This record gives sequence, structure tokens and C-alpha cells, in this order.
Amino acid sequence: MKAKQFIRILCVAIPAMFALSSCNANGKYVAYNGTVAHSYWTFSFGTVYHELPDVDPDSFESLENWLGRDKSHAYFRDKIIDNANPSTLKAEHFPLSRDRKDYYFEAKALRVADMKAFKVLKWYDTSMWARDNRYAYYDSIRIDTPDIESFRVVSHCVAVDSKNVYRYGKILPLADPATYQESWKGFYSRDKAHIWYLGTLLEDADYASFVVDSDNAAHDSRGSFDGADRAKAAPPAE
Repeated sequence: MKAKQFIRILCVAIPAMFALSSCNANGKYVAYNGTVAHSYWTFSFGTVYHELPDVDPDSFESLENWLGRDKSHAYFRDKIIDNANPSTLKAEHFPLSRDRKDYYFEAKALRVADMKAFKVLKWYDTSMWARDNRYAYYDSIRIDTPDIESFRVVSHCVAVDSKNVYRYGKILPLADPATYQESWKGFYSRDKAHIWYLGTLLEDADYASFVVDSDNAAHDSRGSFDGADRAKAAPPAE
């Protein structure tokens, strides 16, 4: 086979392989060894099967390729969903589901305060920001915000209210919500008085002189930084 022909075949085959794998990204439910399994295909291991715990095969039904139920349990893939009612289970947007009393992110109960008031604010791939009339939510994390009406999403990993900055659903201590900038310079974030590296506070940074160069090297008037830590001085030349 000529080299150019072989390259053309690869150019067609490789995208097709990725397309096939992406179609099975959420797997599917299959009968397996006399029970039910959640199955998906991988490049490394081929077809993988995860048996569902405590499942009743006779009453099991698949609602989506990632959501199922039997007479006693609700399942996200191969995990039992916390306290979900299988008879009223419905799929929303992957990986969010609900029953009559609560919403569930993957297999975790959100403990929603008001089902009618619950709404998703933003989807980022499979990450979610949501709220009801009392709490905000990041994926399966429930946020006890002191001011739900001021709660707003800033980016895929940051939301703010009038009091706090929430990074990946957790309060970022000391951060000022009015001036906080995520990804201000590469992995560095800041507000009017503090600087962070991937959410870790640079405790001894001199704010006024702190800069990040075009090659993402950070330093202030007292020296350089390696991520969130002071860079160690180079050993003296021998």
C-alpha cells in the first residue's frame, strides 16, 4: 500500500473511531450474567461491564443510556441514586434527573428546597450551576448562600453573590465578589487586595508589585513564585 493511500485511510478511520466511541460515551444498560450491567466501550479495555447492585432484572427498565430503574431502586449508570423514588424518576439533562420530591446530580441528591423554584442557570459540558428560592447548587454541592437573589454565575467554575465568591461550589475565603477576577493571568486570580493560584492564596505576595510575565512566570518586588509558593533560590555556582 502506498504511503499517501495509507495516510488517507488513517484520516478517515481515526475520526470514525472517535465518533463511534463518543456515541457510546454514556454507555448503555445490557443483560449480563443473569443480571443487568451498565456497559461502555474503551480503547484500552474494549467493552466494560459494571453490574448494578441489588438490581431486580425482571422489573428493570432503561430510561436513558445513563439512567435506569427497577421496582426498588433508581440508577445513575451503575450507581444507586440516593433516596430516589424509581416510580416517579425522570431524566432531565445529563447527568441531572428528578423524581417527585428532589433533583439528583449523577447519583447524589441535591436536597432541593423548592421543586417548583428550581432552575438550572448554566451548563458547562457536564457541570451545572442551579438555584431555587433558598439555595444555589454547583453539581451536587448545595450552597447555603446568604443572598440568593444576588447569586449569579461568572464562569464555569465561579459564581458570586453580594457576600461571597464561590469557586467550584466552595466559598473562596477573603475574596471580594465585586472585584474578583478568575483567570486574571493564566492560573492566577485576584480581587482588589489578594492574589490566588488555582484557588490557593499567595499569602506573602506584594500586591502592588506582583506581575505575571508573558511566559506565565510570576514575581513581585521580593522575588519569584512557583505556582502559589515562593520559588527557591538557585544554589550558588561552584
